[in-house]
Amino acid sequence: MPRVKDILPTRRDVLRLGGLALAGTSLDHLVWPLEIHANGQTDPRGTARNCIFIELGGAISPMDCWDFKQTRYTPKDLDMVQLKGDLAISRTLFPELHKQMDKVALVRSMRAPELIHFNGQYHTQTGRALNVAIAREIPSFGSIISYELEAQRRETDTFPTYMSTQLTRARAGSIGAGFLPTRFTGLDLDPTTVFESFAGNTQGSKELLEERFRLLNALVDASETERLSMSSKASDYRDFYQGAYEILNDPRWPTIFEATEEDKTRYGNDEFGLGCILARNILDADAGTRFIYIYDGDHWDHHSGIFDRKKKWNHYTTCPRLDKGLVSLLQDLEARPGTASGKTMLDETLIVTTSEFGRTPEMNPVAGRDHWRQAYTSLFAGGGVVGGRIIGATNEDGAECIDYGWKHEGQPFMDSIVATIYSALGIDWRKSVKNTPSGREYRYVDTVALGGSEMMFDDEIPELFV
Repeated sequence: MPRVKDILPTRRDVLRLGGLALAGTSLDHLVWPLEIHANGQTDPRGTARNCIFIELGGAISPMDCWDFKQTRYTPKDLDMVQLKGDLAISRTLFPELHKQMDKVALVRSMRAPELIHFNGQYHTQTGRALNVAIAREIPSFGSIISYELEAQRRETDTFPTYMSTQLTRARAGSIGAGFLPTRFTGLDLDPTTVFESFAGNTQGSKELLEERFRLLNALVDASETERLSMSSKASDYRDFYQGAYEILNDPRWPTIFEATEEDKTRYGNDEFGLGCILARNILDADAGTRFIYIYDGDHWDHHSGIFDRKKKWNHYTTCPRLDKGLVSLLQDLEARPGTASGKTMLDETLIVTTSEFGRTPEMNPVAGRDHWRQAYTSLFAGGGVVGGRIIGATNEDGAECIDYGWKHEGQPFMDSIVATIYSALGIDWRKSVKNTPSGREYRYVDTVALGGSEMMFDDEIPELFV
């Protein structure tokens, strides 16, 4: 008879591969039921059924990539192509994406409130500035999505609504569900290990898993008094293991770890390419997951040698790597039918690609670019987004925004990207929670930066859709 460790991941493996975000959940500060209030009028678009969010950790350089500026720092071998208007892109850096620009929209007027990676990545995951006084109770915006879409889950849905790839390696870690119950925490997968750990590794596992889970429940029932004394913590952890049992017992689970050699060649056989394959396969499985967060590591933090081919990470390596994974994802989703008649999976899936801030227009003494908050660019596709559109503009070197590109007199922040995602998924982004552990109102989209130094707009970016 096979042993559990021979055919299933161990408890430690499950926690390592998918449970670390649980540590970010404030189990002793659970709020339930939520006291939800609407604040102002919204009309959520509901143009997307799913969302894939891609974070380029370390911050992409807009003036070299998606907001190209010809300066004295520009290498001669970028092979620039002028598409339309002021849209120019390097065929050297983006050999495939430059052919797909009619499918994507660029927001070039983004602004960041932070200049530190940890704070910026926290803001990117939560849609708000870091406040250490209440950080434990703040959920990721993926957890809010999971909560909001809970009512739409079907009896056959076993996968969590929110999943991510390698977020536990991010500088801010994988932010948990905060004041929400544990079931709304994201399940984080390591794309560099899960394909080997799970794919095809199911022979005899169903019967053995059921037997082990029966024994586990018998032990829990035998210690009912002790379990009740632990209050909500015990039920949260039991929900966590119940969810893990249902996932591992679902025949669709091992299929998401199937990738052909052709897939790996097209997407890239690295953490980003494999993460994109996972996202495609998860949506293919249609097992309940609606929001996927892909973290691309800190490979974009080019403080030196940004165009130095001798360095492991430079634009000649990071950009084509992004190009392969992103374009393959766009193409495969466009080739797959959606759930609605006449729709493709890309039509139903909003893809957002962004970083925590931008990079300096001036090169530093070691031929790199440092952190810059005044302006940066984010890319959008699918889910109702009108492709081939550029929103906002910067000056001649990308140092500052000269056109906001939307109806507000100010630049959009990450908060407005979160509002845009909520709107596309049919969520009222101006809701708030009144009964938080700290007693401070939690707004789905914050309106003021920590310290009140800058106004945040609690609004979507409608120009992406109309």
